[in-house]
Amino acid sequence: METIIKKTINLPRKSVENLFEAMSIFESAQGEIEDFLISRNKFIMNKIKKARKEHLKGGLKDFNALAKKYV
Repeated sequence: METIIKKTINLPRKSVENLFEAMSIFESAQGEIEDFLISRNKFIMNKIKKARKEHLKGGLKDFNALAKKYV
């Protein structure tokens, strides 16, 4: 007996469009939740504020130097 494996499937266009829309909404929600959680983390926010102050003073200009110092 021979087994045939089909390599493609046909789906209704509207279903695929709805899936992509849902994925986009979910991705956006993930970003918003991440931003919210970061904004509530005092440790992270203090590091961001300190880095911003140093940047405004011209203390750190190179991103790699900034990342090494704060990450």
